[in-house]
Formats: sequence, C-alpha cells, structure tokens
Amino acid sequence: MKESSLFKSVFNATPIIIGILSCDGTFLEYNESLKKVSGYADDELRNLTIRDIIAPDDYEEVTKNFTSLVCGELTSLRMTRRFICKDGDVFWADVSSSPICGSDGKVRAVTCTAFDMTRQNNMGVALRRRTESLEAHFEKQGEAVVVLDEEMRILRVNRIFEEASGYSEAEAAGAGGLAQFIHREDMETLKRYHRMRREQQGGVPEAYPCRLIDSKGAVRERTVKVSMIPGTGRSLVAIKGCMPEAPATPPARNMGEIFRLIAENSTDVVFITDLDLAVTYVSPSVKRVTGYTQEEFKLLKLQEFFSEESYLRAKQMLKDGLLGEYNAHVPLTTEYQCLHKDGTSRWIETITKLILTEYGHPVGITGASRDITERKQAEEALRRSEIKYRMLTEEIKDVVFGLTPDLRIDYISPVVSEFSGYSPEEMTHTHISQYLDSSQELDTALVLLEQAFCGNSTSTVYDFRFRAKDRPDFYVEVSCNPIYEGGKVILLQCVARDVTQRKQAEAALKEREQQLSVENIYLKRSIQKSERFGNIIGKSEAMQRVYELIIQAASSPANVVISGESGTGKELAARAIHDMSPRADKPFVPVNCGAIPESIIESEFFGYKKGAFTGAMCDKAGFLDLADGGTLFLDEVGEIGLNMQVKLLRALEGGGYTPIGSNRVKHASFSIVAATNRDLTELVRIRKMREDFFFRIHVIPIRLPPLRHRAEDIPLLIDHFFMKAGTDKPLPRISSKVRRSFMAYTWPGNVRELQNVLNRFLALNKVDFTGMPGGETSIPPGRARIDTAPGGDSCTLASQVERFEKEIIQSHLNRYQWNRSRVAQVLKIDRKTLASKIKKFKIAPVDEE
Repeated sequence: MKESSLFKSVFNATPIIIGILSCDGTFLEYNESLKKVSGYADDELRNLTIRDIIAPDDYEEVTKNFTSLVCGELTSLRMTRRFICKDGDVFWADVSSSPICGSDGKVRAVTCTAFDMTRQNNMGVALRRRTESLEAHFEKQGEAVVVLDEEMRILRVNRIFEEASGYSEAEAAGAGGLAQFIHREDMETLKRYHRMRREQQGGVPEAYPCRLIDSKGAVRERTVKVSMIPGTGRSLVAIKGCMPEAPATPPARNMGEIFRLIAENSTDVVFITDLDLAVTYVSPSVKRVTGYTQEEFKLLKLQEFFSEESYLRAKQMLKDGLLGEYNAHVPLTTEYQCLHKDGTSRWIETITKLILTEYGHPVGITGASRDITERKQAEEALRRSEIKYRMLTEEIKDVVFGLTPDLRIDYISPVVSEFSGYSPEEMTHTHISQYLDSSQELDTALVLLEQAFCGNSTSTVYDFRFRAKDRPDFYVEVSCNPIYEGGKVILLQCVARDVTQRKQAEAALKEREQQLSVENIYLKRSIQKSERFGNIIGKSEAMQRVYELIIQAASSPANVVISGESGTGKELAARAIHDMSPRADKPFVPVNCGAIPESIIESEFFGYKKGAFTGAMCDKAGFLDLADGGTLFLDEVGEIGLNMQVKLLRALEGGGYTPIGSNRVKHASFSIVAATNRDLTELVRIRKMREDFFFRIHVIPIRLPPLRHRAEDIPLLIDHFFMKAGTDKPLPRISSKVRRSFMAYTWPGNVRELQNVLNRFLALNKVDFTGMPGGETSIPPGRARIDTAPGGDSCTLASQVERFEKEIIQSHLNRYQWNRSRVAQVLKIDRKTLASKIKKFKIAPVDEE
C-alpha cells in the first residue's frame, strides 16, 4: 500500500475525531469519526463552519480562541466544550487544536483532534446525584447517627440526633464532644470498647445500652451500635430509640382489607395467582404498566403476555425456586420481557412469594411488578457504549490504560504489544515503576501520580522515559484523567503516546539554542572590537548599546520604534534589524509617511483595484502587500493621520485590510519598524496619535544618539565618507586642528550634515561651511586649514605622544564646554595636572585661536 493511502486509511479508521479547518472555520478535511459523532453527511459538513456546531453557551469562548489560533497569538489550545449533533443532541469533546503554517509563517489552517467526553460528563452527573441521594439517606435515617474521628471527636450528626438531643450539629461538634451527651459511667464503657475495636481485640458487643443526656438534662435509656468506616479511621455510631413516639394507631382492620387498601393505592402492580399462574387478583395500576384493565388482565393467559423465553423462565422459577424444599419462605426477584397492549415490548421487575396455609402448604403466589423498561434501555445503551469504548481502546494507536491507587495497571489496550513489546497480560496488575527508566525520573513520576490520586490535579500530562521489552528505551507522553467515586479518586484513566521524535527534536533545538547563544556572545565581542555594524559606522559606547538593542529586536517578532534627531541614521538601523531577522530574505519596504498626501495614503498602503477611482487603470499592490512576509519601515510615523491609524491598527491586529474598490478582506504578515524624530508620547497626549496605535507599534524602543554625543566616532565617519567617495585623485588629509574642530562642533544636522561638509570639501578642495546651520561652536571659515603635506610635524616618539595627548585634552575640553573639573574627572587626572598641561600645550578655545 502506498504511504498516502496508508495515512488516509489510518485517518479514517482512527476513533479519534479529526478535523482540519480553514482560517474562516470551514471544514477542509475530516475523518469518519467526526461524521459518526455529529450525524452530518459529507455534503452537509462541507457547508458548515466550526461555529455552526458549537453549543450556544460555549460559542463566544470557542470563537475567541479560534481567532487567536488563526492570528498566531496561540500556538496550541486544549479545551473541553459542548457541540451540537445534527439531531440536536449535545456531545462533550476534549479538543486539542494547533495552527498549520505555510513556508512564509502565515497560518493556513487549523488542525483539531478530539475525544468524545460525553460519557465521562454523564458519569459525573450520575455521581453527583448518587452523592445527593446518600446525603439524603444519612439525614433521613430512622436512627440518630453520629460520625466520630479516631479521637472520638464529633464530625457529623444527622437531623434525628439534633431533634433527640436538642443540640445543633455545630453545637454537637463543640469542645464538649461526645461526653456532653453520654452519661459519665457509660462514656467510660464507650471509650474502652472504642479502644478495643481499634486494636482489633475480640469481645466487643455489637450493640449495648447507653444513657443519652439531652440539652435540657433529661436522661433517656437508649441502645448504641458502633461500626468502623473502612479505610478512614472513623466510626459510625447509631443510637436507637431516638425517633419521636408514633401517634396512636387506629383500630385494627381485617388483614385482607389492609392488603387490598395497599394494593389499590400502590403504583406497582400487585397480583395474586394460583399455582398454575392463573391471575386471581391484580391491582388497578396494571392498566398504567400493561395497558390492560383489571378484568382484561385476569382473562389474559400469561403466555400471551410474557415473551416465550420469559414465560418458560417463570414456569421454571415456580418449579425450582418457589416450590423448592428450602426456598418456600424466600421471595424471588426476576426480570421479565412482556408485551404491552399497544404492541410495544416492555420490561418488568417482579418480586414473588408463595402463599402458604397454616400447615405450610402452598396454595398460590403473591407479588408485585414495576416497569423497568427505561432502566433496561439505559443498561443496554451503557453496554453498547462499553463495547464501543472497548473497540476504541483496541483500535486507537495510542495506549489506553487504567492505574489503581497503588499505581498498578488495572487494564491496558492490546496496542501496547506493538508499542513496547509487552503483551496486555504481562502488564496487567503490575506496578508502573517497572516500566519507568532511571531512579530520579521514577521518583518524580511516582510523586506526580500520587498527587493525582490525592485530588491535587485534574487532567494532567507527563513525559516519561519508558523501558521497553524488545526496543531501545523511548519517551512517552502520558495524559491522566482522574475518575472519582465518593469524592475520592479511584482510578486514573491514562493515554500514552510515543513522543521520542518530539523529544529528539527538542534536544536538537536546545543544542542549537546553546550554539546560537555562544555565537551571540562571540558576535557581541566582535561588535565591540569592530568599527562598524552592518552599514552603521561607529564604535563608541553609545553605539554599542544601540547595536545590542538591534540584535535583540532582530530576534523578536515584536514591533520596533527607532527615535532620534534628523540625520542620525534611523533607516540604516531599520535595515540592520531586518537583515539580522528571520525575515532577511523577504522584502524590506521603506515608506516615508510624511511625504504621502492624506487623500491617497489609504490606497498607497492597501492598494486598489482597476476602476476604483479616476486614473485607476490597473490593479496596484499596496505597501502591505509588498511587505508580506518581510518588514514594513514607517519613516516619520508621527505624520500618519488618526483615520489611517485606525485602519492600520486593524490590519496589525489580524483583522485584515480591504484594497480600494474591493470587497475582499486580505491579510498580510509583516514586522513593523517605525522611525520618528518627534516625541510620540507627546503626540498621544495632544491627541494626534491614538493610544492603542502607539502601544501596538511602540514595543521595543531604540534611541539613536546624536553625533555630538559620540564625537569619538567622527574620525571613523570622516575616513568612511572619504573611502566611499572613491575619487581617482589622491585624497587630501585634514589637519589634526580641523579634526579637533570637527569633534568640538555640535553638528545639529548630525551624520548627514557631516557628510554634506565632507562632500563639499572633496568638490572644492577646501572646507566651506557656507549654508551650514549655526551651533554652539561654529567654525569660522578662516580658522580651518587643510594640511596636504605628507608630514609637517616632527616624527619623534615624544613629539607624537605629546601631540596625541594634546588632541585628547583639546577634544574633551571642547566636548564639555571647557568644564575643567568634568574633563579632569573623565580623564582621571588631577585638576592641577590638567591646568598645567593646558598651559604647556598652549590649548585655547577654538574661537580664541
């Protein structure tokens, strides 16, 4: 069989419900299990969405979670919810969902696998009803009942005790305990018997007399019967004779009259037959159960009423049971299948007993019957469900097993032999520890499983290393659901699947992460030593911090805002983020938001269809289409209008966008890098930027320092721009004095202004500051000189050291506006030493030279 055919067969044969949904919720693929559970045919499912089969109470939450999966906000989801079948019935399902992404990282579909949990939920309802029934039985006992702990402290009392003693349950459980109700002499006897019973000594009577003292001090003789509650350390004390006195009985009636009175008012069918099973009396309720009146039923032969098998069984019961030598006085309970008057098949439960003469001779049969058809139907449904469950556990590829409180395997599905090499018979009743590898893992597993039995967890999933019989050890994922009875976990329902490949992939991923971490460390070290980062020039401390932020931003899908003065290189930083990100091989789309008129900005971002407006001669893709899979760079993002911010926000949050002239919503996946030289928080304050739009794009902020705050990078920038010019003639050398002036200047236009001055110098062969904005330390044209000589200074080591020392001091003095204390602190020299060097090197402010 071809591999695709094999997978298709497994897909349709597995009892697990499987569905693959498109991003709008329609069913793309599904298996036979979904059709069987829902009752829908192929052509019906194809026209439905997941929203059409959700129970109304769960609609909002399921729809919200599905949207989160489609938008990529969730990578997986597990929930138990209600769904509606075709016939209107509700079924519960434990659903696990995860998105299916294309090569571009966009979510293309959602896969769902589910287990039908209807039976478990119904069992929970039945369990709650049973608990309520037991609670009612405790309260309505015909005797006063007290529950004691090991120290004979009162834990609970029922209503009869409260009425007999005059104390409420809260008062009974007070400091006095049982001693406040029992006579002192009898209390000593009660304690002695209590101790003997716990030590399992013989000679303790089942019941014994005791004097009960009520809240008014009255003493009454009563009988106490004590029994242990197994496995709890508690005792159940029944105090007989506490029921209120019965009212005076009416005058005695003839027993035949009493029997008829009971029979005539009973909801069960009361009857009398002779020994040949001919009916001599039947109560009026026979019409409700069988459809026949009393007269009609008396004339009816039982072989016409019973099914053939039931009639023969009734005859055999009469012969072997009621007329048996030792069973004449024992009532028999039997279930029979019969035929209702309307022709339907019914089931009745009948209790029968012989009617004996005073000499013990049988003369007839008396009994009562009740309709149990619904109970039999429920039992049959349960039996079919159990068969179906058995088939599920035998067919499912995962191993299904049960764990008892002592961590032994109660049952296990046959597929375990393929899974591990062990047969189900080998593993049943064995301890789970035999199959878990390594002592440390075993200890952890046992603690987790014991916590599940203590009720400290609900449905849980664990990963264990499994010790197989005929294959290397492998990893399994075990999902455990506790089964409760009487408020305690009596069984863990578990499903195990082989996750070895996933574990290997996780290990490989972890190893790769460690490798990338090491590479990242080397990268940061190389950046610190390098004079450039991508196309960004500079190795100052301020730029090192920027480089680290760029690396972090590139490895994150979060949106980035780059701020800084004009000319600081914001687009270069944006390109560096894109080039280092996983989207590097996808488009980088720069958009100058401030250059797009408000009237056409929507069509530029979202595109338009042919004929959408005058001049729309053909379809045009918008910036969002072009950036799909890559990075959208929004330069001057603060210039976008409020109306456009709303539409962009919808597209960013997964709601999509609609091209002008189209009614089809489109979706694009892209990363946002925005840039601005304005204060965005101020724009939010004055309501020129929406707060929700700000928080959507302003996730990772990066602030580029102005050139005046990284003056030590200016020589590198000068050399870079000279090399970039690439002229044929030799480049002139700028004298150290002019370089010092460059470093002292505030550069309001930042790097762009520096490049402008150097380009003018290369063109005119002189430094010309014409058109340059004024600043704190503008350089007068007459003060700048260009030294084109190969070497005008002395080349001795001492002179070069003094020259370098002078340049450093000159640079820092200009940088800190001749604040000598600050310069001395930065250079880590004494202020007097600095003053002597200024005098020695004849250093003066630029405009004094």
